[in-house]
Amino acid sequence: MNNTPRKVKFSTIINILKKKPISIIFGFGFTVFPLFIATILLIIFSSLGNETPKVDYKLISSQGKEITAEIIDIETQYNVTINGVHPTIISYQYSENGKETESKYKVLEERKTEKLEIGNSLQIKELNGNSIMKGLKPYDFQVGFLLLFPIPFLIIGLPFLIYSIRNLKKEVKLYKFGKVFKGQIVSMIPKSGLPISNVGQGIIVHYEYETRNGKKIIGESFTTDFSIMSDKRKDDFVPIFVSDENEEKSCVVPKLQSLINNWNIEFE
Repeated sequence: MNNTPRKVKFSTIINILKKKPISIIFGFGFTVFPLFIATILLIIFSSLGNETPKVDYKLISSQGKEITAEIIDIETQYNVTINGVHPTIISYQYSENGKETESKYKVLEERKTEKLEIGNSLQIKELNGNSIMKGLKPYDFQVGFLLLFPIPFLIIGLPFLIYSIRNLKKEVKLYKFGKVFKGQIVSMIPKSGLPISNVGQGIIVHYEYETRNGKKIIGESFTTDFSIMSDKRKDDFVPIFVSDENEEKSCVVPKLQSLINNWNIEFE
């Protein structure tokens, strides 16, 4: 390998990724985007769960002391609907050992709470400063299922993303460390890109070159540099990068990227 790698700018990396647009679109769209959505939903629903204190319902139910509390506020969360039911936050206060304590309790039981009013008494169970409403389990939104949401998308998108990254790493490695050889053009075939945007449009170049041990190789490389069609013809020579580790791996040196990255490679 060359001791000093060639510079490869970020715009060149983007150019490589655009060569295979379907892979990067599926890879990015089915991995990064679902993970982003799941993260946003996780933040939103986690914030909804912070309105009431977390309690150990089973422990308090089994060991807590039953006392009477007074309802001081009832709030129905109309902006949240779970299976057609709106959660209700019941605020209450109670006195324990001469100390007035206020707490909140979120439930998803419209039938059991519709008759409750501010000022009503209700039975609660209290243990070590934490309390629950007797006979009503608290509603605690389980955000864990949101972590399952991206899995089907990841199964589809990861193979595309891995393919794109491997292809990117392979080409960047050639750009940085490949030795400059001359390849004799065998054929140049235009390739269409995506509809409307034409992303992925370019030239498939077949070329022949000889390794250092005299073996002749037919290489294939895809380039988005259309100048090769006007500058070169069949049997002309074009600079190529050849892997120092495996001389059967190669790619055409893109003229525009060579100028952008100051690779100082002769094209004539």
